[in-house]
Amino acid sequence: MPAISRSLAAIDVPAGSEYATRVGTLAVVAAVTDANRKWWVLVGTSAGLFLLMLDSTVVALALPSVQADLGASNDQLQWVLNAYLLVIAALVVTAGRLGDIFGRRLVFLAGFAVFGAGSVLAAVAWSADALIAGRVVMAIGAASMLPLSLALVTHVFPPAEQPRAIGIWTAVSAIALGIGPLIGGVLSDLDWRLIFVVNVPIVVAAVILLRIVTPEVKDETAEPRIDWPGLALLTLGLGAAVFALVNADDWGWTSAATLTLLAAGLASLVAFWFVEHRVRSPIVEFSLFRNRPYLGATAAAFGVVVTYWTLMFFEPQYLQNILGYTAVEAGLLILPLTVPMILFSPFSGRLIDSFGARATMTAGMTLGVIGLVILTRISGSSGYGLLFPGLLAVGVSLALVYAPMSSAAMMAMPKAKAGIAAAVLAMNRVMAGGIGLAVVSAVFQSLLRSELDSELDRRGIELGDRAREQLDGLLAGSQDAQQAVSADAKGLAGEIRQIAADAFTYALGNAIWVLVGVAAVCTALTWWLVESKRPSAEAGTTAPAHHHHHRFGGFHI
Repeated sequence: MPAISRSLAAIDVPAGSEYATRVGTLAVVAAVTDANRKWWVLVGTSAGLFLLMLDSTVVALALPSVQADLGASNDQLQWVLNAYLLVIAALVVTAGRLGDIFGRRLVFLAGFAVFGAGSVLAAVAWSADALIAGRVVMAIGAASMLPLSLALVTHVFPPAEQPRAIGIWTAVSAIALGIGPLIGGVLSDLDWRLIFVVNVPIVVAAVILLRIVTPEVKDETAEPRIDWPGLALLTLGLGAAVFALVNADDWGWTSAATLTLLAAGLASLVAFWFVEHRVRSPIVEFSLFRNRPYLGATAAAFGVVVTYWTLMFFEPQYLQNILGYTAVEAGLLILPLTVPMILFSPFSGRLIDSFGARATMTAGMTLGVIGLVILTRISGSSGYGLLFPGLLAVGVSLALVYAPMSSAAMMAMPKAKAGIAAAVLAMNRVMAGGIGLAVVSAVFQSLLRSELDSELDRRGIELGDRAREQLDGLLAGSQDAQQAVSADAKGLAGEIRQIAADAFTYALGNAIWVLVGVAAVCTALTWWLVESKRPSAEAGTTAPAHHHHHRFGGFHI
């Protein structure tokens, strides 16, 4: 007991804490020993990773429910995902550097707590904008958790045990991605707010655990420099460009607002490129892309991640709003997109050894293109029979490309560049999801608006501006949408809903051709740039496998 008392004093539990917190803390302290401390660190960091990966899929299944409950437009639904991706992309490298300077445990726990606070805001959201704000807060926290989770694990495990620990950590990531749609469907059918509520107790428990068991570690060689100008320009550039794409259909593609915002975003990104070549600690070292295999891996990452996020955004809506499945059923039916990553990942190393990274990745990318072409053929009456082979082909594509992609990129890098190369690759993956989703969604919205206007005019149905804006929500069962449409076209709500459903399907099938084009170009770049054989030069091939995953690993999509 004296040892427990000293441990409790060391962790400085506030005098005003709740009794339950004290009891939980006491139980953790009693269970921790020097021998098992590292495993408790793995448990706590894996809990954070599990929430991050789970959150990337469960939210997509809840979007139709969110739309029906909060009356969100398609643009707002897109921001629920895109705000999360773009904030992480802008902050993730800087957050990792803050951990090196001020302490990885401190920054990780701060990010974990912020992620929990954002979950609370999202859970109680009273409007679509409030939900988006909650997602932004969650992303600020996630940007710290993503780069530092594995860094904390590798610090407490000796080199001989690191492969096992990293294997467990990676498996947690893959499992969360794989089962996320099913969990999201179950929770959404009960109440979509539960997908955020469940985060809170896990965050509280994990923060308490990690504060007790995790030692602080800093990189004493890290320069205390943060690239604030680069961070500001990157955030402004991404935000302005994506905001213009999201709103272009409402404002008009040639309107002054759209063109001005796009120009401002592109100008900021060009300025970012110049700044990064002149600062001592850049967010992105653009010289990395002179390495052909690294550039090829980045191209492959762009193709598969854009595909993943776009399908994860649209297909649950298609399954629920058009084909009429419940959220649980949609969660089950979307699993062919995610489960192959769990099933095929154990064989990725064997495939690379047998066929080489280039052949494995190119085969996977080609299979993805085939799957996407299948998905362009969907219609309101095609049913799941057509959707399944397309989703499965893309899911197997993700499994074949993801692990070889990281290996091809990191094996071609000198060991001294492994850390920043992994960080930039992870940042590019998240950024690709945000930008790609914005582009495909802009095409989708333009096609949807054109098809709706054409069909309504052909049938002589007149709707006011408010009713037309509410047509998105009509498919999800929004009461506001039903009232708005009924007010303008009494007795025609059913016919208008069918018009909206047909227009949605038409727009989605044709917008996926953008993905086909992107994936085809990325496939060609992968074959051209990625090396077939493992390089034997001074690249990081002599480093142990865990070295390449020091900050970013697993299935971080």
